[in-house]
Amino acid sequence: MKTPAARIVLTVAAVVVAAFGLFSASVVIWGSWWRFPYMPTAEEWQAVFGASALVALGFAWYQIRQVDQSNKALIASNELARQVNIEAVRPRVQVALEASRFVQKDRGASATGTLYIAVRNIGVSPASDVRLKVSQPFTSLETFFKPGMMSSHFAEVNETFNGEVHFPTLNPGNSYIWFLGRVPELFQDDSGIPRRWEVETKYTGTVSPEPFRETFVLDLDVEKRIELPVDPLVRIGKDIEVVGSHLKAIKGVVPRELTLSDDSAKALSRNLGIRSSAGRARRAPTWLRRRR
Repeated sequence: MKTPAARIVLTVAAVVVAAFGLFSASVVIWGSWWRFPYMPTAEEWQAVFGASALVALGFAWYQIRQVDQSNKALIASNELARQVNIEAVRPRVQVALEASRFVQKDRGASATGTLYIAVRNIGVSPASDVRLKVSQPFTSLETFFKPGMMSSHFAEVNETFNGEVHFPTLNPGNSYIWFLGRVPELFQDDSGIPRRWEVETKYTGTVSPEPFRETFVLDLDVEKRIELPVDPLVRIGKDIEVVGSHLKAIKGVVPRELTLSDDSAKALSRNLGIRSSAGRARRAPTWLRRRR
């Protein structure tokens, strides 16, 4: 299939050849018909013909350039549209540090929680052949684990991040987490454990034959500045627990039976007697009562 540029070149060449052929045929048939008084000579006609050919070639080159630029712009536009479509439906594997805050009953207590390594697909299509490679092995503090358990735990974690395929398929919305430590103890540690990791991800999708690659930075010094708000419903639930605890305490202090002293009993009896007399005095006479 011929390109537009090739068609322009062939058209210009055909026009030039056709003009030269007609001119030669007219010479064979009618002779040197152009040799009139005050008319150009043969050499001058050749010069005119050569200049016309140069102009035609220049015009063809200009048209070819315009067509080439138009094709490049069209290709770039199509590639941009393809990339936009891919970005809209591609998988997105994300690696991050995720903190889970423990909400205490006391509103003034310091914030505590658990820090995890999280891997999830936040895209809209499945990710295939997911490879995760960490710059240095993950580790933490021994105080967060039972004796001898930390090495086996992080051996499993670091095996997942060794650059090989451990997730043949990672569906959208799926999350995987691994325990890293407790906060704020891990944030405040100065024992020399690593505080920054870089994780390279490589995976494929159904929307593009080329693999996707990203690099994520996991930094404890950055994460410790992130505020972790408390869910209002959880906070209300903790406040209700506090109120219930206070009510139980009050219930345990107040006795179920009250013992009155002699003076208090006599005063209460006098008050009851006065109220009974007042009630009888306010009762209407018998002759004013209506019969039912």
